[in-house]
Amino acid sequence: MTRQDEKIVIQKHCHHWKVRLLVAIIMLGLSFIGLVVSDISQNRAWDYWRFMVPVFAVLCFFLSWYLRRRQKITTPTTLWHEMVQWFGLASTVYLISLFVNSGLLGRFEAGLVVLMFLALNIFITGIYVEPTFFVIGILLGFFAAAAAFFAAYIYTIMLPVTIGVTMLVIWLTRKRF
Repeated sequence: MTRQDEKIVIQKHCHHWKVRLLVAIIMLGLSFIGLVVSDISQNRAWDYWRFMVPVFAVLCFFLSWYLRRRQKITTPTTLWHEMVQWFGLASTVYLISLFVNSGLLGRFEAGLVVLMFLALNIFITGIYVEPTFFVIGILLGFFAAAAAFFAAYIYTIMLPVTIGVTMLVIWLTRKRF
């Protein structure tokens, strides 16, 4: 391999690292904003997390496409699996909205349920598509637990956790590439 080829390979890996990090920081930032929204107005948590489902889906699809766009490893089956997974989450959110509209489930509780399903979906995406999402899915699960059980200490606990997870994602992505 020539020196020029080595530079191109290094630049490609550096660029992939930056995109992974950018998507992870956007997701972590939106998640922390969701915690703040949940704390300030519990009724708006439902609307916020419902809106985040397609936003996170687009971010996941974008990163998956970006990392695999020049490789031959993305098959129609892989894309189909990702689409079905996100369609399943969207269908679940729709069913939860039926529970909210009929009065069986409160808006705050429904927001937490959507957050948990979103965390699970991103966690599974991390297992099968991109490992960066694995860590973000775990953090979203912690966010749901914090919103439910530690409302009085939510900023004291979750801000350092968010910063710590951001640092972990940076370290993991830099270490891998």
